[in-house]
Amino acid sequence: MSTVRSVLAIAVVFVLASCGISRPTPTPAPKLTASPAPEATATPKPQDVPIYQNSFEGITDPAASGITSNADVTLNSENFNYPGGGTALQTEGTLPGEQGSNLHVDLSIKELTGEESLDLTDKTIYYSAFTPADSAIDKISLYAAGRNHLFVLLAEVTSDAWWNKGVWHDYHFDLSHAQGAMKDCDTIRIAGVRLTSGDQTTAHFLVDDLKWIRGDSFNIPVDDSIDSLRKYAANRHFKFGLFTANWMVFGPEDDPFKNTRDDVRDPWYAYITAREGVVNVVEDRSPRPNEDFSNLEYDPVGDASIIRQYRFGNANSMTTLGYGIGGLYFTAPEWLRTLDFPDATKAVLLYHIERGLRYTKGQNPVWILFNELVLYEGYGANGLKYRKTPLLGIDGYDYGDSSHYSPWAASKTDTSLIEAAFVKAHEVDPGATLLLNDYEVEQIGVTKSEYFYQLASDLRAKGVPIDGVGFEMHNAVEPEGTLTFKIPFTWPWQWQHIDLDTYLNNVDLNVKRYASLGMKVAFTEVEGQVKIDDLDLTSAADRAEYERRLQWQAEYFAGLLKIALQNENVIIFHVWGVTDRYQQQGLAVPGYGNGFIFDRNYNPKPAYDAMLELLRGQ
Repeated sequence: MSTVRSVLAIAVVFVLASCGISRPTPTPAPKLTASPAPEATATPKPQDVPIYQNSFEGITDPAASGITSNADVTLNSENFNYPGGGTALQTEGTLPGEQGSNLHVDLSIKELTGEESLDLTDKTIYYSAFTPADSAIDKISLYAAGRNHLFVLLAEVTSDAWWNKGVWHDYHFDLSHAQGAMKDCDTIRIAGVRLTSGDQTTAHFLVDDLKWIRGDSFNIPVDDSIDSLRKYAANRHFKFGLFTANWMVFGPEDDPFKNTRDDVRDPWYAYITAREGVVNVVEDRSPRPNEDFSNLEYDPVGDASIIRQYRFGNANSMTTLGYGIGGLYFTAPEWLRTLDFPDATKAVLLYHIERGLRYTKGQNPVWILFNELVLYEGYGANGLKYRKTPLLGIDGYDYGDSSHYSPWAASKTDTSLIEAAFVKAHEVDPGATLLLNDYEVEQIGVTKSEYFYQLASDLRAKGVPIDGVGFEMHNAVEPEGTLTFKIPFTWPWQWQHIDLDTYLNNVDLNVKRYASLGMKVAFTEVEGQVKIDDLDLTSAADRAEYERRLQWQAEYFAGLLKIALQNENVIIFHVWGVTDRYQQQGLAVPGYGNGFIFDRNYNPKPAYDAMLELLRGQ
């Protein structure tokens, strides 16, 4: 993603979605009599347009669509922001030699939306732009003008470095911080500007995927009349959702694990999660160094990000999928690692369990009390992660503080604190659904999965109030439709391959055997990455091959959704991401990516279409 430099202290943000804007039918002007003279009436206040998207396909006459320029504007279907609608606006003309000279394209708010003007002060504007590698254009700038204003510079992106030219870039501008943003913008201008003087020359740039959205995460402009997965999954026996990553919804300061990500808050990401799903992930598993164990309430300052995430879910009528302190292993602070075991450690665990479940009591939440608690296959999969695990990985790396460590067990057979946590959670909120969750446990017959099933069934047999389990499904779908998995005890890693039908059948059989125990299953972290490192997506042939691979990805997602539809004990289908623009924490298979159901430009992918069609038909 390109670096954004704002001259007006704006923040970067945004992307897109599908939402047509219809123009109102003009009302005929009333006939006026000569006498008496009509009284002057105020101009009607324009209606705001909280969300808009235009990829320029279907336009035959730019000028008739409110698109004008100081140069020639044409439609380009050869070079557009792929994946996308297949059309871009090209502005081409003579660029004067003076520093600061520009070519620009102007877009009329009235022609685009039917409204006289647009309030920019609460908007995030997105667009994509392309500057040729040898162009004299050095930066792409965003301007706005109103009926009583000259053009005002809102933001600019310098593209003078070679890596910013010759490829498409996506630009996101949060105008809530821009001092020049106006409430009555009637024209948006996108300009290609030269930074240094030179010879007069012919130049061009392209623009694609223009959109904007109101940036209030607690007032998302979702239209229930628009087809969506949320709409067609309503009233099913399971909840459908997309990962409500708090660092995307509210900003990187809300990322509890400080992962390296683009330094953006993306209102379009928030919009898609609310439009398409009803699952709100809240991750409350990071105790602070100095905690007050006398007060079970959330601290307004210290727990601000958690509280905001709950508020986001409540504002958008979502079900909480909570990841509790039982997922704490590689981030466990030193004071917790050295705390007296089991009594003092148990007290910390139960305190956090009670605090989190009290907050969601009565809301029918789903809580993962322990996440990724089983040792990785090949390093003792028939057991739990525990406090003293001085194990070295097959590559010689010390995994003792991550893949094998947990503060909650004294040995790989010690379930005492796990049992106590489930009892406490059920006591606090009998209406909460309580789960164990792990990866590589969805297929029947896999060593780790067999242990996980036995663990859950043993707890159930003891009378522990466990309601079910969660399956993570971070998978890679190979070009010919097989799935690939690491083979334990190999270094460098070797891989085994399972055809998709076999995989789906194994998952289905596994879901059914949990049903026979009276246990529920949640598909908690679904993604299906595809191989992309061997493709050049500027090539038509490679684009065709990529689209073919996306059909296998569609079969993977639709196959899992069909299992959810056909098994009443499946309670959640949750995709561990939204858009290929942002890769989440999941699978890391070399050469694979783009594992979600919206592409990097927020267009629905074949996987989305296949799932929507399946939900419509059933």
